[in-house]
Amino acid sequence: MKNKAFIAILILALILLISNLFTGWFSLDRKDRIDKESKEDRDSIALYTWMNKVDSTLHGNFRQKEGEIIKNYVSKNYVTYVQDTLAPALNIATEKIDELTRAKFVLEGQLKASKIQREKDRIYYENKYLQIVSNTADSTVDYKYNAIVDIVKYQDRKWLLGKENTYIDISSPDKNMKINGVEHFKKRIDVKPKRFGLGIQAGYYYVPAANQFYPVFGLGVSYNLVRL
Repeated sequence: MKNKAFIAILILALILLISNLFTGWFSLDRKDRIDKESKEDRDSIALYTWMNKVDSTLHGNFRQKEGEIIKNYVSKNYVTYVQDTLAPALNIATEKIDELTRAKFVLEGQLKASKIQREKDRIYYENKYLQIVSNTADSTVDYKYNAIVDIVKYQDRKWLLGKENTYIDISSPDKNMKINGVEHFKKRIDVKPKRFGLGIQAGYYYVPAANQFYPVFGLGVSYNLVRL
């Protein structure tokens, strides 16, 4: 019976270790995570671009990663902008930023003249999103662009028992808007365990008189003396 109990505990430990590979239940503390991140090159994000066959819009998709320090996740140029311009404009410290995203788009296409006013030397070009007026008299151009960007965040896993990851998809309904890069930072926030907890408990108890182990199941209440 003792051997069976030992084997059962060993199997349970093995299941927990394998599960941790996919779920990340057990992780490093913040100091160790910062040290690990500092040794990794995260100056760029692998952006997967794809064309929507329904409306021909171009999408950019990437997997979100969580970290501790902004500079370990975005380029040096962007972190300089955040520190010197963006954070001061928001009147906050850089360390207060929880999430940061910069998408890079290119607008390219062709517009035919929609109206010509020869007496005013003006030529109009416009579609649903872009309006341009060319003033030939003084060689100037007046323009207006109605920018629309859709950002979708969702969870997905590659296979049934795989780890669930967070993905972000960025696109615009304007077919002339093409995404060609993105920078993203998401601060990792550890949630401290509650003082009290209620859960299902399973294990074995030993009866000295019978010199045997017996399985036991039930509900249990726990109290954490220390909240890390």
